[in-house]
Amino acid sequence: MKFCSLGSGSSGNSYLVSKNNTNILVDCGFSVTELEGRMAQRQIKPTEITAIFLTHEHDDHSKGIFALAEKYNKPIYLTYGTLKMCQKRIKKSYNLNINIISPLDTLELNDFIISIIPVPHDAREPVQFKFQSEKTTLAIITDLGFGNKELINSIKQINALILESNHDENLLHKSRYPKNLKDRIRSNYGHLSNEESLGILKKLNLDNLKWLGAAHLSKENNSPELVKDAWKKVFEDKINIIDPDLGMPWVSI
Repeated sequence: MKFCSLGSGSSGNSYLVSKNNTNILVDCGFSVTELEGRMAQRQIKPTEITAIFLTHEHDDHSKGIFALAEKYNKPIYLTYGTLKMCQKRIKKSYNLNINIISPLDTLELNDFIISIIPVPHDAREPVQFKFQSEKTTLAIITDLGFGNKELINSIKQINALILESNHDENLLHKSRYPKNLKDRIRSNYGHLSNEESLGILKKLNLDNLKWLGAAHLSKENNSPELVKDAWKKVFEDKINIIDPDLGMPWVSI
């Protein structure tokens, strides 16, 4: 199994997870043209996408997803709540292959077993995903306010983990953000702080964790050094920081 990020921040989020000839795109927070360029940098073509999975309706995750699916005739998997909140992005002329998924379900797609994980976030029916192929598991977990029981149980045993670590609480407190935005970010339906993401890691069995990456870092209210200082309390191996703008290259596990 291999995976990469095409971007992981407020300007746009997207990931690719691949095994053999199965290529799954998770989110598309970019225009179609921008995504095509970012995929070219990873030496993969949109025509090679097997399926597209959408976590939730926020623009930095859904911006180009329906136009992309229409252009390249690719199936989309998303929850009913997310679909209802994305109607503004779906033109009447689109002929889409839409597949409704439900939280806590699993589905098989070629080389993968995919678990649908509900998370607390200020969206209609947000989910995140765990991918299992043979004996290898990867979870991509971002855009949530805290680690709920369903999440912890789903990723208790994992080989690779991409986990949000959005902000440092002190930097957010001192920032120029308006109070209502600060309150949204730090709420149980906002984004994970460094300490909150550390709290999730403390509840996992990290013995078999081969790769750990921090995602969705705020450029204003966080830094790679602060994330590493927090996470090294529980994970002594290399901690990877996913660049908010550039994402990260392919990683194989």
